[in-house]
Amino acid sequence: MADPERTARIFVGAHATEKLALEVLEYSIRRHTALDLDFQTIDNSLAPMPTDARFLPYTNFSYGRFAIPKQAGYTGRAIYMDSDMIVFRDIAEIWDMPFDGAKILVEKITDGTRGKGRLTAVMMMNCAALDWDPAEIVSRLGIDYDYSELMSILPLLEEGDLRDTLPLGWNSLDEYTPETRLLHYTKIKTQPWVYAAHPLGYLWIDEVKRMLADGALSSETVQEEVTSGHVRPSLLLELGLSEHASKSQCTPEQLLKFDRRAGFVIHKKLIDDMNAKEKARLEHDRTTDPDAYWRARRRRMWRNFYRHPVRFLTQEKLRW
Repeated sequence: MADPERTARIFVGAHATEKLALEVLEYSIRRHTALDLDFQTIDNSLAPMPTDARFLPYTNFSYGRFAIPKQAGYTGRAIYMDSDMIVFRDIAEIWDMPFDGAKILVEKITDGTRGKGRLTAVMMMNCAALDWDPAEIVSRLGIDYDYSELMSILPLLEEGDLRDTLPLGWNSLDEYTPETRLLHYTKIKTQPWVYAAHPLGYLWIDEVKRMLADGALSSETVQEEVTSGHVRPSLLLELGLSEHASKSQCTPEQLLKFDRRAGFVIHKKLIDDMNAKEKARLEHDRTTDPDAYWRARRRRMWRNFYRHPVRFLTQEKLRW
């Protein structure tokens, strides 16, 4: 029987298209720890959706994280993570850390910019001290804070409630060093399950190969995720699960070409979902504050021009 005192409760935010990434994360955590794990996924069904389109969540788990203390019965502790990660050290290293009066622990940041906006992707939470009611939190959007402020969780905390005492390396953003305990693939268009040329993608691929070798993952599951469009077709080649696989085809360049020929679109369902929500937000702004809407649209237009002038001019020509 599992010891409740040595059972780490881990809540992971994941889009429906990230099933494989979620399984790899869980496997990497279990592989490095002797702790019993209570591994749960969360989504926005755990919180009410705001009626104001400005506050529609960017992900399908944005508001779900605020339900974690409630899901834990407002007792004990819990860890929150995003699904686009893999772990290289024993999770007990952060599970056993003292709160010392704090309610949430995050990774220590060594400079003023690294990790900005990403602090809450890995949180050690004292659920007994967090009386969060997700319905009440969502209802205060537009009154006490906007969406970005809420995602930082700072409006929900008092001085001293948040401490950056988790060891360096428990949220390494697209970097791998001797200090890396957890690698976070933050850029959705280059995550290794959808993009074959991420410079650190081999670490994720190695983890998948371990899973296949010890029976923790079936080739059928990988094939299903490819068929659904959630992961790139070239993953089958890279894992040796295709009869057409060969070493000459497994360079990043060849894998990228294979995906293009197969018509694979990176995170199509996830990005379509995000674009639909952005369109609803823009429509809300257009009808409620037309002047602000057009000012914002002009700013986006010029930003797009300066970032990608050729692409911008081509698109504008097609519109005309």
